[in-house]
Amino acid sequence: MAVMWRLQQIAQARGVDLDRVFDAKSPRTQRLWQIMDALEGSAGGHLIVPSRAHFSGLGPSGRAVIARLTRMPQAHLYFLEPPDVDLFEPLPGAEAHEVAPARRDGEHVLVESRVGAIPTVTRLEVIEELARRGWPELMEPVDGLYLALVEDATAAAEAAGVLSFGVGGGDGVIRLLQREDGLLVVELEESRHRVDEPSARLSALCANAQRHIAHGRTFTRCTLPPEFAPQLAARSAYGGVR
Repeated sequence: MAVMWRLQQIAQARGVDLDRVFDAKSPRTQRLWQIMDALEGSAGGHLIVPSRAHFSGLGPSGRAVIARLTRMPQAHLYFLEPPDVDLFEPLPGAEAHEVAPARRDGEHVLVESRVGAIPTVTRLEVIEELARRGWPELMEPVDGLYLALVEDATAAAEAAGVLSFGVGGGDGVIRLLQREDGLLVVELEESRHRVDEPSARLSALCANAQRHIAHGRTFTRCTLPPEFAPQLAARSAYGGVR
């Protein structure tokens, strides 16, 4: 919402019609190619997309640039518009949200997403959830772990000569979980059977990385370090903990 307010101020100062910017039916393929060229020619950047609808209804050229954007490690994509929320309405002071169901082991599923041919969408969904919960300080470490898990699975699939996710590939589900002790866990469930160990990059990003097979599916679980537990991270962000 803070980003939306800033956009409104900038648009008003520059005489830009935001209705046209947020019109998902407006021509946008050429603009996407320009954005991709700019990102490739720099150290990277953040692309804020008004809504998921802006990534739909594209022709072959538009779908091609989206595929390239989502494979660029230096491109960070975010959806500005959460589902069913009017960005031009005032931000409510408090909202009641459903409590995520508890699993049998006591963990709570905070967000669950299917991993498809464009895995970046799953990263955007967890960013939305962290923003909704008021945990912006956790976006970077969680997003980094999401990316590393998907890249780890993709590299293993390519080494085996198969597609990782999407049409013709395997089925995947990625989850952000919270344990009873408050620690966060990112879990990737794959339909493929894997016997390789978690990569060194995964192990470096988390306090504990494990992989096991259950019911014919592979589960890779990465527990974030204690400093990224929501309450501790929030206190650190505001100077309560050094």
